[in-house]
Amino acid sequence: MRSFALTGWLCGGLLSLAVAGSACTGPSTGDADGNMVSGGECVPSDEGGSAPAPTFPGSGMSGAGNPITADLDALSCGASGRGFPVDGTAQVDCYYTDSDQTTPMAFVERVVEIAESEELVHVRLTLNPAFVDNTYGATAIGWGGDQQPAPGDKPKPKGHKGHTFKDLVGSDKAQFQMTDGRGELVLDFFVDYLSADEARPSGYGSLGVVGGEGKVLLGDAGAIVAATTSLDRDLNACGYGGYVVDSPETDEQYTPNPETPDWDYRVVYDVWVSASAFGAAGFGDATISYVHASPSKYPSDTLTVTPGPCPPTTCEDEEPPAGDGGGDPGDEPGGGGECKATGGECTANADCCSDDDVCLSGVCQPFDIIPR
Repeated sequence: MRSFALTGWLCGGLLSLAVAGSACTGPSTGDADGNMVSGGECVPSDEGGSAPAPTFPGSGMSGAGNPITADLDALSCGASGRGFPVDGTAQVDCYYTDSDQTTPMAFVERVVEIAESEELVHVRLTLNPAFVDNTYGATAIGWGGDQQPAPGDKPKPKGHKGHTFKDLVGSDKAQFQMTDGRGELVLDFFVDYLSADEARPSGYGSLGVVGGEGKVLLGDAGAIVAATTSLDRDLNACGYGGYVVDSPETDEQYTPNPETPDWDYRVVYDVWVSASAFGAAGFGDATISYVHASPSKYPSDTLTVTPGPCPPTTCEDEEPPAGDGGGDPGDEPGGGGECKATGGECTANADCCSDDDVCLSGVCQPFDIIPR
């Protein structure tokens, strides 16, 4: 694996894509229950038939929540737009538990891209913040209480001891299985979420598949060009390396913090694999069979999941986004009433009419004029 931390070979901007289809971007809205929402952040199906991209709340202002067809430069803090996708290769599946086929626990995006004359398969796993998130320490969101759910109720957070930065270091990982066009398993590997790494500005970073919890179980490790995670980007690429005790303060809607506007509160894994690894049959698919976090907010740290279609997302020319608390698309903002213009009172980002506004201190205001 050509590691970011060890070689820095991607500094020329190798891994990134242009947006396919029209996009509307802005801070994602929702709540700590992890409802999948689009708000002002969505991509309609384009003429090539690409599926709408789902999102979970908490992606921040950097563009990290854009769909994989907008890409994320592996060493940057947000979408950079270099490189381009191979037409018709973008795919997305949501993953559900057997007990809940309506709320995704995760979604997996994949696309074949061309970057610096090399063909790569880019795969991204995004976990539901209701299961695990990048909030920890005194500012952790949704990690209190040890009450177990009654039969039929939603799982309650089990983290009665809270959530610490160390919980995310050296234990969390994601397993990917990648097949070729014939359905033959070519690669089976774990990606490390975060480990101590003196070579990184913050002292921590993802060790990909070559260290920490990362490991290749099947296939050629050299085919895995690079890997990174959202917390690695938060601490290093975004320059927020001081947040190794408490995460940036936010609320249950994961509203961006003006002091750390690009912080991604979601747990995300990105991996790039050389397309040549799949031989003449070409790339087939990339899947997961479970989601894992130690600890998670759920009673179990590991949940078996199966793929399925994602819930529909909404765009500006469709129904309005979810209201406060992550309700169904079309709910009135804040639980009732009309959306508020800039300067109007609000309780959540979804209350504000403008996609460029965020709800801060109870007032809708443009994010770009908030002191940082």
